Formats: sequence, structure tokens, C-alpha cells
Amino acid sequence: MRAARLKELEEMAAKLLETARQLPSGQDRHNALQEIERFRARITALQPLDLRSPQPYDLVARPCTIHAGRFRWDIRENGRPIRSSMESFATEREAHADGRHELEKLIQVSRL
Repeated sequence: MRAARLKELEEMAAKLLETARQLPSGQDRHNALQEIERFRARITALQPLDLRSPQPYDLVARPCTIHAGRFRWDIRENGRPIRSSMESFATEREAHADGRHELEKLIQVSRL
């Protein structure tokens, strides 16, 4: 798949996420956010390996499945989840920042 087409899909996913966040809290919003996350994961899987992160780890902030409107993070190794946040965060940015801290610790340990 061409890079321009993948870019279009990423932009579409961002618009969907923005729209879903405007839905009222509840099961419909939760389901929409989960579907969008699956869509984003499939877009990532379509990218050629040379466009992906050179390290085996990646960090993903995702909607919390327990508390609507909150977020958690996952650290994945070669696409497989290996660590997840125990707590939820008020914003996606907060979840990502906390996950980034954990990812940095993981990378330091893996270099030993």
C-alpha cells in the first residue's frame, strides 16, 4: 500500500477519534473508541517495516475499558503487549507521558 494512502487512513482515524470523543459518555462511546483503536492498529500493521519504529517497542495510549473518558497505556514488543498501565489517566497525554517513563526504564534495562 502506498505511503500517501496510509497517510489518508491515519488522517481518517484521527477525525474518527475526534468525533468519537464528542459522544456522550457511555457504552456507545466506549465501543466507538475501541473500534477506532483497532482501526489504528491495522493501519500500523500495513506500514512497511522501514516506516515503523527501529526499536522493537512501541507505546500506545488507548481509551480505558473500565472508566469511560479515561485512558491507559500499553507497551508492545514487536506488536505484542508486554506491559499495561495499572491506573487510568484523565487525558491521553497524561497516559502517554506515564507510559513514556515506563518505556524509557524498559529500554534502559534491555540495554544492560
